[in-house]
Amino acid sequence: MAKRGDVLVARRRLGFGVGGRREHFVVVQSELLAGIETAVVAPLDDVARIYDDDPLTVRVSAGEAGSKTAQVVLVHLLAAISLERFDPVAAGRLSAKSLAQVDEVLRAVLQL
Repeated sequence: MAKRGDVLVARRRLGFGVGGRREHFVVVQSELLAGIETAVVAPLDDVARIYDDDPLTVRVSAGEAGSKTAQVVLVHLLAAISLERFDPVAAGRLSAKSLAQVDEVLRAVLQL
């Protein structure tokens, strides 16, 4: 069962990111929705200069992302994806601080 803040790895490419690498996504949906077959997620990408001044991204450590390098959460690229498309065990987990930053960007994106 995926929890808010978990970083999931897609079993097969979902069409985001560089080919040849497994795609990582962070669960952003409420835990009140636990038990449904889909999860609202946002993709992660390698930290790059293109994201330096992007207000729609949140930088996270490699450990949080379950990857070898630091990542950015592309908060504005939300998607609802079947949990069957991800590995059953989370690769990482965002810290409370990083998840709070994601929430702040989500509020701005959704104008909440």
